[in-house]
Amino acid sequence: MSFWNALKQKLRSILPVSRTYMDSKLRELEKENKRQGKILQELQKNTQSLMDLRQYIDQEFERRDDWGKRAAEIARIAGGRPVWVIKCPAPDGEKKVRWGDYAYAVALKRYLDRMGIFTIIDMKEDWNCEENADVVLVLRGCHFYRPDRRNEKCVYVMWNISHPEMVTMEEYQLYDIVCVGSMHYAEELKKKLIVPVFPLLQCTDTELFYPEEETENTRNQDYIFIGNSRGVARRCVMWAAEDKLPLKIWGSGWKAMLGQNKNMVQELFIENSQIPALYRTAKVTLNDHWKDMLDFQFVNNRIFDALACGLPVISDYCDELKEIFPDAVLYYSNKEEFDQCVKEIENNYEEVKARVDAQWPMIKEKYSFEARAKELVEIVGGYKN
Repeated sequence: MSFWNALKQKLRSILPVSRTYMDSKLRELEKENKRQGKILQELQKNTQSLMDLRQYIDQEFERRDDWGKRAAEIARIAGGRPVWVIKCPAPDGEKKVRWGDYAYAVALKRYLDRMGIFTIIDMKEDWNCEENADVVLVLRGCHFYRPDRRNEKCVYVMWNISHPEMVTMEEYQLYDIVCVGSMHYAEELKKKLIVPVFPLLQCTDTELFYPEEETENTRNQDYIFIGNSRGVARRCVMWAAEDKLPLKIWGSGWKAMLGQNKNMVQELFIENSQIPALYRTAKVTLNDHWKDMLDFQFVNNRIFDALACGLPVISDYCDELKEIFPDAVLYYSNKEEFDQCVKEIENNYEEVKARVDAQWPMIKEKYSFEARAKELVEIVGGYKN
């Protein structure tokens, strides 16, 4: 027997009122009790929010206090080496590993360090810190950064690797050097900007993404896709699901969208360090680009990562991508062409795989972080001279 039913029976036995009246009063009391319970829950939530806010404020005061000490500390540790600061748009803390930009910054830092540069990665919360750097390199994705011109010796470089539709001509002009992840768009910008513009395409970490010697049973039959839904029904994924292909997905936002095919989702997230093993055992990966990246001819780094591991790619068509990999990637612009790509994989896999494997020397030479680090140093050196 519930508490309220027991209370009703007890009150009816001692109070000389009608049953209807008693039930009405008890319902009001129960309703008021629930209302007060909700208020208490809200107060508890607000108390936790206030505690979180206080912790955040304390952390920010400590962060800003630390900013004032960094320049002198960095100069001492650098010991005469040039200081480069990479402004990474990922948030600080545990969430940063979920951002591809963070893995991008870490790989680039490794190669810059090997070239005798003292490299620092500033997460988004530290973007306003001034470390008295020689070079500030901004990985321009979805966040705006304004160069701090109080440091007159510093060279400010933007590397626009994604979301080009968000960057205005005025923002480009704030920098000393502009690098963009598209040869086609770089040529357009050169006609519009005063600042020097260089094409600097995305790339892969060849110490992490590389081919391994394969045996006959190394690869399984999995079609794979790594990426969040972004709240849209990404065509290649939906087509693969509709056709009942053996697709496995790593990414968030898919289960509700896929309905009865939601079992295709393996995990909501996969760490960058775990992806190469997946690429070396899958049959093929699907790929697509943000619309603006297609419009501006920006090739995403999934292409380079997958091909470096010897994994065939079915991708949406992009002129610039086609110029780089004319026959190593299978291209689609519509469902009919997507179906043809699948047929090619199923009927001529060894030929497709051989074309992919042949790309490794070029990827290592031209589309690695090592190559990009060397290019950046040369570009900055040319500007300073």
